[in-house]
Amino acid sequence: MALIGKKKNVPEDGQMELVEHLAELRTRIFRSLLYLIVGMVVTYNFFKPLYRIINDPLTRALVQHGVSGTIKFDSVQDAFFLKLQVSFIAGLAIALPLLVMELWGFIKPALTPKEREPVKFLAPFSVLLFLAGVGTGYAVLPLAYDWMVGYLGDVPDAQLLQDAAKYLLLSVKIILAFGIAFQLPVVLLFLARVGILTSKLMVAYWRHAVVVLAALAAIFVPSNDPITMVMMAVPMAGLYLLSISLVKAFEPREDGTQNKPLLTMILVSLAPAIMLGAVSYWIVRQRAVPIQKPGMILPTATSAPTVSPDIEKRLAALEEKVTQQAEELAALKAALEQKTATPSPVPQATPAPTAEPSATPNPVTPNMPQDGR
Repeated sequence: MALIGKKKNVPEDGQMELVEHLAELRTRIFRSLLYLIVGMVVTYNFFKPLYRIINDPLTRALVQHGVSGTIKFDSVQDAFFLKLQVSFIAGLAIALPLLVMELWGFIKPALTPKEREPVKFLAPFSVLLFLAGVGTGYAVLPLAYDWMVGYLGDVPDAQLLQDAAKYLLLSVKIILAFGIAFQLPVVLLFLARVGILTSKLMVAYWRHAVVVLAALAAIFVPSNDPITMVMMAVPMAGLYLLSISLVKAFEPREDGTQNKPLLTMILVSLAPAIMLGAVSYWIVRQRAVPIQKPGMILPTATSAPTVSPDIEKRLAALEEKVTQQAEELAALKAALEQKTATPSPVPQATPAPTAEPSATPNPVTPNMPQDGR
């Protein structure tokens, strides 16, 4: 009944008993699960377009390199579990703002009014940074898979038999890694609020910070390819420079009074907003280019890369030359067959000369008697 009943008033000073804290935690966990289930039910009916969106980067990479591939399942129930996994991920993305609200509602009573002031800005700022990271991660997927598939093209007659669950898990890991990496300003501001960092310290050691961020990018990237590492390290370095201004805005003044960094917060918030808009525009432009068979990793003969006009002209001239030579060869063959079919005149045989009787008498043998003698 606490899920749908009257909202319980929580003391602002956070003075609650342990049982009340556990009851509040249970209520918010149940609400979060309800939001997640509703999101899964909604996205379950949109599995095909969602799967095409996830599968699109690998499909384009295979088509571009001319490598054939197909999705495989090890057992008959794997397709059902794949659909549940896609629905869970999409439902979690839809319910994320509500989940953040429930988390903030549980943590808020434990904070003092002074501590809540920066959190009011960080909560929506963190969501905006996470969305910008997710969009950047999805935009990096085509580059990463293009680099990986390029090695398949070096193997003669190579064919990819991709496991659907492993591909989904790898893609989600890359996207989530970018979403978490983009929370760097929130982490740095938290360290500054507890007195570990200052803006002057961040400026003095920015070179060391860039090296550390590059190493962290190499660790966070699940695919271990250099393209994704670079694409993660560069935005993180930019976010570090952005965090210097953010930390300086929330630092107390020399007289101990707090700043009111409304203009600074607005300007800082524009950076992830602009990044998210640019990534969204790039993704829309990329998806506007159709592929031969969306949602399938099986390029056909017509899905080969486009040929330049110069090559097309050369191919047409070569085709015409081959056709002419074929016609000349066919004419020569026909003439040869016609000449072979015509019978040639056979010369008549000359009769052998007959022997004429000799006019001279046969010579008489000396041993034979003549006239009966």
